[in-house]
Amino acid sequence: MNNLQLKLIITLCLTLLFNFAHAKGEDKSLTLHSPSKEVRIDISWKNQELTYEIYFGETLILQPSKLKWKIGETELGKSIQQVQLKKGNKIIQTSYPLLGNHATAHNRYQTAEMTISEIHGQEWKIELRAYDTGIAFRYLTESGKSSVSDLTTFCLPAGKTCWLQSNAKYYEAPYKAFPTNNLPEKVVAGPPVTIRYGNKIYAAISEGGLKNFGGMGLEVISPNCFRSHLEGQTILEGHIATPWRILMIGNLNSLVNNDIITDVSDPLSPIFKNDISWIEPGNCVWSWLAGYSVSLENMKRFTDWGAELGIKYNLVDEGWSHWEDKEHGKDCWDMVAELVNYSKSKGVKILLWKAYPDRKGIEGIQTSERRRRFFQKCKDLGVAGLKIDFFDCESQTVTSYYEETLKEAAEFGLVINFHGSNKPTGLNRTYPNELNREGILGLEYGESSAQQNVLLPFTRYLAGHGDYTPLPLQREWMGGTSEAHQIATTALFTSPLRCYGGRPEDYLKHPAKNLFLNIPTTWDETRVLSGSEIGECVITAHRKGNVWYVAALTNKACKHKIDLSFLSKGKWQAEIVSDAGNQECRLSKMSFTRTDVLPISMVEKGGFLACFSQQGDNNLVQSCK
Repeated sequence: MNNLQLKLIITLCLTLLFNFAHAKGEDKSLTLHSPSKEVRIDISWKNQELTYEIYFGETLILQPSKLKWKIGETELGKSIQQVQLKKGNKIIQTSYPLLGNHATAHNRYQTAEMTISEIHGQEWKIELRAYDTGIAFRYLTESGKSSVSDLTTFCLPAGKTCWLQSNAKYYEAPYKAFPTNNLPEKVVAGPPVTIRYGNKIYAAISEGGLKNFGGMGLEVISPNCFRSHLEGQTILEGHIATPWRILMIGNLNSLVNNDIITDVSDPLSPIFKNDISWIEPGNCVWSWLAGYSVSLENMKRFTDWGAELGIKYNLVDEGWSHWEDKEHGKDCWDMVAELVNYSKSKGVKILLWKAYPDRKGIEGIQTSERRRRFFQKCKDLGVAGLKIDFFDCESQTVTSYYEETLKEAAEFGLVINFHGSNKPTGLNRTYPNELNREGILGLEYGESSAQQNVLLPFTRYLAGHGDYTPLPLQREWMGGTSEAHQIATTALFTSPLRCYGGRPEDYLKHPAKNLFLNIPTTWDETRVLSGSEIGECVITAHRKGNVWYVAALTNKACKHKIDLSFLSKGKWQAEIVSDAGNQECRLSKMSFTRTDVLPISMVEKGGFLACFSQQGDNNLVQSCK
């Protein structure tokens, strides 16, 4: 035997020994820290399987959970032979604009990549990002045409509290609290799922970058553990990448301001040619909950009300497709043109409702051909945008449809509001013409609920905007909440397209109309203030330009003193809406400086709203009105 042969044999033996050690269970691990070192993910591979844990400082966020998925019938993460690591050597930092709780997102993280070889020969990767506000990861591989399943688990430590809702198709179910060691059996929760750990530490599980893939629900598989549950069947080929699995982590303020879902999503689509100036957030009048039929006469009436109230949009809901004026030989499109022209003269833009499926004898817009034909008609007539309804699932077909629709709508200069839809997953970064989507238990289901309203900012709204259709002032719709409670929801519930569910005539005669009708629909800055607690009370400060709003909701009667140090120097005048008893509200004005304390007193199911405008030498520089 010569030296070359001996070296080859030794090399082969070492390789076999290395692979044998991995196959038989030699314990290996990777730790990835966030830029501040406060958040970390620990990944271990032992006995041919991968598990991960997540920590926030010394607090265990997720106990050992499985990193596992399937391509066709092949389960990946079950029979690992070898793992190669590639750790990022620098902090990645970018910024981008957003329409929501703040105007600019700052994307900053550490990254790592793992290449995994299975005993049966399949190779795949895990891409990891560690943010100061959480963890994101996804799986990647190359494959022929195959079904894809996600078997990732999320196992919670005992002794905590978890809030979840049980509708993972169109996300319209109430949030309920469960101990983390007693999750409801066999439920598939629709993310986000929020967990409280104590010491003001919270986390939320969701996903980002969802497109051309079944949406992820969270199936309860044991008293303390969820497993990914994809809607429908996902079929892919070539380069396969799952959406990002996301853990948002921090206090309530960092959760509300968490941008990981949009951070992992694609940047602005080239379809916009870097011009989004035509996309206009704003308020909208809507007849559906107000109790008016969708007739041309009533829609002109709502345009009149919109103009009188200073509201930008009028949403024409289901029913317009059956309009017909036989006497004058007009079809529905002729009558829509009449409404658009009438509304244009009043300074109001028209949004049209349209069903995704065929419905009531009217064809839907499920296909690109139908969609483009419909979009062209809307553009020709001057319609500003669409509310597209009745998806009722988040299958691969539907999530692909969302992206295709937003891209084509951008071509035609149309804004979009998706209804009967799933949670937001970051498409609004790529296509900011998505001004809203439902995916929430809003007022379409009946009267308001203070119990749900104090949960929503820390659960569903962590995923992004939601079309709650706020502010009914009819007692039968208020669910025992106060007028101040209803008014405060308009500041607290993120909706770049805020669709008012109440009656315009109630708004016109309300003494606080000049305040609540001018609440911005997007913010430059948002802060969650002391006194907030999930399920009990929420208190926030929002800034637009040089005007601040403090908004609060409660389920139980309470009092708070708010530190106003977020205000800049000088004198500020506050216009205040507070509880006056018997569900009515009280209006008042007070002057403050940043060293003062703002007293808040709320009744059971009550609320509070204050708008702060800075005073100059010649009265108000900026007004709330």
